[in-house]
Amino acid sequence: MFDFFILMIVGLSFSGLAFFLKTNLGWKKPRKPFSASHRQILEENISFYNALEPSDKTQFEKRIAEFMLNYKFVGSDTQVTDKDKILVACSAIIPIFSFPDWRYNRLKQIIVFPDNFNRQFQVGLEDSNIRGLVGFGYMEGKLCVSRTALYSGFETFDDKRNTCLHEFIHLIDMEDGEVDGVPEKLLQHKYTIPWIFIMNKEIMRIKAGYSDINDYAGTNKAEFFAVVSEYFFERPEDFKYEHPRLFNVMNEIFKPKSSIFRRKSVEKS
Repeated sequence: MFDFFILMIVGLSFSGLAFFLKTNLGWKKPRKPFSASHRQILEENISFYNALEPSDKTQFEKRIAEFMLNYKFVGSDTQVTDKDKILVACSAIIPIFSFPDWRYNRLKQIIVFPDNFNRQFQVGLEDSNIRGLVGFGYMEGKLCVSRTALYSGFETFDDKRNTCLHEFIHLIDMEDGEVDGVPEKLLQHKYTIPWIFIMNKEIMRIKAGYSDINDYAGTNKAEFFAVVSEYFFERPEDFKYEHPRLFNVMNEIFKPKSSIFRRKSVEKS
């Protein structure tokens, strides 16, 4: 029996070491200062960034730079630009900005399409209506996004829609091994049952036509979580007023900075 426990402890130690090596030693840190051109892209496009305090802006820039270093960007029939990379990185960092050690362990590559695409990843056809998706099966580890949808998500910061952020919410949901609308890596256990209850009740209201939440949220719990997260980050004051109980749990999940309430539209030069 003693030998069994020794073997189990050694096994757990190796598992912990493997996790540490995967999540730390392979993680690249930026060696150069955040460039002025990249900062300009943030200032001209990201209302979330502009509302941050100076010290938080520095941290946000660091997180953006780290994201761009550690995930591969590929263009499908297009050249990926710095703006593409930064807007994708912002979509990833905004929801988990309050969690400095967060990493998207199930993501390896972002594929940028010039426009919406279909199930065969073709652009410009009648059925090319997919704005973004997280891959499964042979596409596992890949996030696909249309440049049109990516840019649109930040051009109007308060329309309750941000496709790329939506897809990163799915990745956050996936971190516990299930895509079920319950982000166990962020949600404290005591909030799980209330969250599921509130989700079920609001989905019923959506299906009955009594909610201002986008109908797509009624598809399933995973889509509900992604859609209401768009609403939460795009129009937090309205979300708090219209859905106070939902807001309280979302606030516990993401723990956003108070600056989220100070966001204004970006002035375009």
